[in-house]
Amino acid sequence: MKATTAFLLVLGLVRGACAATYANPILAMDFSDPDVCAGPDGKYYLTASSFGGLPGLPVLASDDLVNWQYVGHALRNHPFETESPEHGNAVWAPSIRYRKGAFVIYWGDPDRGIYRTTAPTAAGPWSEPVLVKPGKGLIDPCPLYDDDGRIYLVHGWAQSRSQFNGILTVSELNADETATRGDETLVYDGVPDGNHTAEGPKFYKRDGSYWLFFPAGGVEQGWQVAARSDSPYGPYTARTVLAQGKTKVNGPHQGAWVHTSADEDWFVHFSDRDAYGRIVYLEPMAWRADGWPVIGADADGDGCGEPVEAYEMPKGGTRDAQVLYPQLDDEFDAPRLGPQWQYLGRTKAQVGFPTTRGVFRLYSTPGVRKWLDDGAFANSMREVVNTWNTPNALVQKFPAFAFTATMKAQVGAKMDSTEAGLVVQGMSYARLGLRAKGESFDVVYTECPSADKGKDEKSRTVATVKAETVEAGARSAKVKDVWLRVEVRPSAYVPPKMRAPAALCTFSYSLDGATWTVAGKEPFTAAPGKWIGATVGFYAGCAADVTDRGWIDVDWFHVERLPNL
Repeated sequence: MKATTAFLLVLGLVRGACAATYANPILAMDFSDPDVCAGPDGKYYLTASSFGGLPGLPVLASDDLVNWQYVGHALRNHPFETESPEHGNAVWAPSIRYRKGAFVIYWGDPDRGIYRTTAPTAAGPWSEPVLVKPGKGLIDPCPLYDDDGRIYLVHGWAQSRSQFNGILTVSELNADETATRGDETLVYDGVPDGNHTAEGPKFYKRDGSYWLFFPAGGVEQGWQVAARSDSPYGPYTARTVLAQGKTKVNGPHQGAWVHTSADEDWFVHFSDRDAYGRIVYLEPMAWRADGWPVIGADADGDGCGEPVEAYEMPKGGTRDAQVLYPQLDDEFDAPRLGPQWQYLGRTKAQVGFPTTRGVFRLYSTPGVRKWLDDGAFANSMREVVNTWNTPNALVQKFPAFAFTATMKAQVGAKMDSTEAGLVVQGMSYARLGLRAKGESFDVVYTECPSADKGKDEKSRTVATVKAETVEAGARSAKVKDVWLRVEVRPSAYVPPKMRAPAALCTFSYSLDGATWTVAGKEPFTAAPGKWIGATVGFYAGCAADVTDRGWIDVDWFHVERLPNL
């Protein structure tokens, strides 16, 4: 066994016996394509893909690479307008760096090109996005600030836009990082090495050598590669340094190498777990005597590690175990939205406000209707009525494999068909809410399988409850207080084609906060969104002909992570 590998294994066993340890995943939450850098304050900062969600580019901070909390977001709005959510588009695989007194984030928009934003602190304010490199199919960018002051940018290519992938290309940037200069060079082609679908590169320099860390093989079954060269333009020699092996951690997919102030090396990556999203792992990393890295536990000493279930906490942090987690609860007492929340998208028609009354108000918005090819007859079209393309939901990530989300709210309506409540959103979705009807509200439970493919939703009235009438301008409104809850549990059985247990969701409601009634006949099986996990939150919708909006005033939203039973 190689000396470095033996040291890594023995150290892990000794540490586990006498020191505080962490357990993987460190974040059982969807932070796809995570990248991490060290800040000037001794903390570490993480960002991740946000795709079409807004605000985008979440930024989290940690003292020790294990305990993470939100700092904020680097992107308030997309630099373009849209009429419906940009599911799976817009913000792919960002990289974060700290240089010359500022944080820098690059990301790829597969339809527009590579953007950059900067900020003096991780909390912002972040600058307006700059389109550094226009183009279609350009994804997963990462800069390298070389010792001589030159700046290089590596990125991958999206098959869906460019009709090829598996290659990595490098350009030089100008001094103010606003544009590339010179020719772009193909520095690595994964096909000859068997590293098909090479993507998500991160660019580093160590002891005079240039390094690309990138995943290959695809999100579900792939592996991690390290590639070394004497020049930023290659040629690069590649080696697999982390793979699933005998573990249950599929992928393991792209992430970040972090060298700490305590002279330790770590690797942060994700693993795709279906409805639970792309959850985050922390692996020990060591440099072998032959100059190559190995990530995870390398029991056979072949230079390719496997993910660890647990390991000793990184040195130098201020905490000894997992005691902090990204924010989940919100009392809506502050006149600002908590950092855990995202809209599925933003349009001009959408309106929601934090308030100084201790509630968040979301006004109802009509669904975005789509005409799709019916497929049954030539040239036949039908109008799809589901909320997949409706942006008016405020959601957060699934926080664990088992949890409950409970909210208290008041629903208001001036016209029939106005509806608001609790939703679990993905490519299939389910929701439970109050729908205005006459002088009452119907308690309505709705499911929509394969919403992204244009399937119609099906609703069932669970109960009818009398509303209170209040004055609200020229037209009076109906209001009703309601408590809504969803309990999510992992299934005991994992289907062969799935990478995780099914997320089984049971919805219930209460009219007094004490007595609860289950709404669905059977638990709803959550589905992932486009490149993301399922989300949970609240919504407000109405018919297209409604001329006086309704609303939902959310008093509080509480999330409790549960043991995986």
